[in-house]
Amino acid sequence: MTAPPDPAEFLERVLPFQFLPRARREELASRLSLRRFADDEVIVRQGENSRAVFLLVDGRVSVFDEASGVEHNVIYAGHYFGERAALFDQPRRLTLRARGETAVYVLPEKDFLDTVRSSPVFAMALGSTLQVKQGIFLAFRRLYAKVLNLMDRGEFLLAELVDEYRLLRPALHAHLDETRIDTGALAYAVGRLPGTVTLTTFYYLAGSLPSLYHDPDRLFPRVSTRARRRLAWEIFPGKLMVLLRDGISDITDFLTCLCCYAVEAYKLRARFRTSEDLVRLHELAAGVDAQREAELLSTLRLDPEEVQGLRNLWGSQVWIRLKELVLHHEDVAFEVDQQIDNYNSRAAEVWVSQIRQAASRLVDLEDPELRVHLVSSNTHSVSNCLSPYFPHHADEILAWGREHRAHLIGAECEGAACGAWSNASDLLYVLGRDFLAAHPEQAALRAAEDTAAGHVNLEGTAYTGIEVDLFDVRALDRAALDPALSVPEVEHPTLIVNVDYAFGQQAEEILSNLLYTFGSAVRSVNVLGKAGGLKGQRGDVLLPRATLLQTNDELYPLPNPDLDRDTVQALIPGREVHEGPVLTVAGTLLQDRPLLMFYKRIWRCVGLEMEGSFFARQLVAAVESGVVRPDVRSRFVYYVSDVPLKTGHNLSQGLHPSEGVPPLYAVTRAILSRILAAE
Repeated sequence: MTAPPDPAEFLERVLPFQFLPRARREELASRLSLRRFADDEVIVRQGENSRAVFLLVDGRVSVFDEASGVEHNVIYAGHYFGERAALFDQPRRLTLRARGETAVYVLPEKDFLDTVRSSPVFAMALGSTLQVKQGIFLAFRRLYAKVLNLMDRGEFLLAELVDEYRLLRPALHAHLDETRIDTGALAYAVGRLPGTVTLTTFYYLAGSLPSLYHDPDRLFPRVSTRARRRLAWEIFPGKLMVLLRDGISDITDFLTCLCCYAVEAYKLRARFRTSEDLVRLHELAAGVDAQREAELLSTLRLDPEEVQGLRNLWGSQVWIRLKELVLHHEDVAFEVDQQIDNYNSRAAEVWVSQIRQAASRLVDLEDPELRVHLVSSNTHSVSNCLSPYFPHHADEILAWGREHRAHLIGAECEGAACGAWSNASDLLYVLGRDFLAAHPEQAALRAAEDTAAGHVNLEGTAYTGIEVDLFDVRALDRAALDPALSVPEVEHPTLIVNVDYAFGQQAEEILSNLLYTFGSAVRSVNVLGKAGGLKGQRGDVLLPRATLLQTNDELYPLPNPDLDRDTVQALIPGREVHEGPVLTVAGTLLQDRPLLMFYKRIWRCVGLEMEGSFFARQLVAAVESGVVRPDVRSRFVYYVSDVPLKTGHNLSQGLHPSEGVPPLYAVTRAILSRILAAE
């Protein structure tokens, strides 16, 4: 075997190392160690947890799958290999063996990752290689393409999609390949599917209401979805009509949640081995019997964690739902009606007309002095912060909370703090929801106080699933706002339009219609919401300067960003604020671990959500086309509701109020403060 080349000279010939400055290459060269392997000697073994990266100096390396006995590839001298284990923090996928006498330079994991972090050009070149040559996103692209193909066909079976879903191995579905029941993933999926999922065998998915069913609430019972604003009606037993939101995001979410449900349902059904098991289940569904229940649990070998997960999901109905699931078999069919040749108004168009009419009763939309601030948030944080009701009734609500929700309060309130809550107003808003539910007469009182303070709520959503709040800033009760906010005398007519969370691509049409409606009066577009964190932990805050659309890797810088880290950090003591791009994903269950690690390390994304790029893309287009002013401000900020790369910290585990409420209200106050300061 020949003498090895000089390490620095060798790095200069290897992509992407050759893109590094000479000084950095020489520094890395000093970290390389030479190793030699005999013919057929194992360099790394499939499944082991080593993380070093190798540069092949001489000889060849066989890429071998021990499970199937298949050789996948041969690597020749002048190339690197083994980077996936370090980059994605995962065991070795395949075994690597020397073919003939082989020499490699070994680069330690730390030096490799430090180079990825410190050199954007190295990271991007490496990412391009991983995507183009190695196809790391092939499973995602196949599943996404399959969804598009099935939609175009218009009729299909769920079974046609489940295998592609299994190959993706979503990060949220951590135990997909195991025999144990992943009750966390099952709960996530069931919560985002119609309540009759265990009984439904046919879904009619409509982009807009067909003429025959134009008034569905008068024809059919509505079927609710616990954790998703999704409209569905039971046309007859076993057949549901589901009204899809605009764009591809909603149907992708719906289908992947059904795939997750189908995988776990199959595992549960596999536990039933005899007809006697089914008889016991049938008897339990008719009436709970402790002895029969113990016998069945023993036969099915459901461990305590699995049992508790199922009880948490279905409560007292667990045996009824389980019987339905076992008999169902997921023989599910779909018909998709996108109604392309539709001359009637789309839901978003009707919705924005309702907003325009309501806004015109508060302000003169033709007034050249009008200023409009658009906010995408939830249905409560903005309205609570601007409502005079809570300051007026704080003592009453807290007194009720001490008696009926003591577990939320903890220690007595002192000044601005209250027990575990650093901001007593956060606790007030949490208690207020239950207080108003327990005192229906108070809801009318609050509505009257809010109306007097210039607040108009539009519950009618024209089947968009998006509620709207309008605020005439001139009419706000300046003496009764959230204590962190202050409103000066406002000279110009000013309107805050707060719209509920859009869903995925629906955001683009929602924002475009609002921008067309208010045009040059729009002074800011504000997006606040929750996101998955790729850095930090639950309750942290993400402050993006750009969004990245996963489906095509398009980066959208946000125009005129108007929110700084120090302002946000001051409002959320004890939590971290992370700045960097935020990834807009095609669906929550479309993310596997390598994909998330790729965007974290290559693109330096700090989090992921589903709407940001659609908002940003439409805003940039509106600025460039002259629909809105070139100096329009953008403020995008998110709180971290889950950390998908950390088991036990993802969306399948609930977020306690003390984790989610403080960061939510912190980002709400940050945005409202900037809006009000601008006026």
